[in-house]
Amino acid sequence: MKQLTYSSTAAFLAHYRILRDAGRDGRKDALPAQDGETLRAMQQLMHELKPEERNHLLSVDGGAKDFAGEERRRQERAQLKLRHLLTARGVLRS
Repeated sequence: MKQLTYSSTAAFLAHYRILRDAGRDGRKDALPAQDGETLRAMQQLMHELKPEERNHLLSVDGGAKDFAGEERRRQERAQLKLRHLLTARGVLRS
């Protein structure tokens, strides 16, 4: 598998959602092998976050603009934590 590289957390999350949703098709061969490997690598990264952080990132298209008050702050903190994680793993381009 080639190295994961993204220009932003939004790009990472968009790709993650696409692969995750395609993998939910229910068919064993729903994803090509390379996409399956990519999804597994992305899932490993996402599982380094707390479940509630993942929920904040994946809810309502992951857009903090869709939330208000405390919920929005939680969303932004989760995005920042993901950004730090992706940067530390060399996944996010500077």
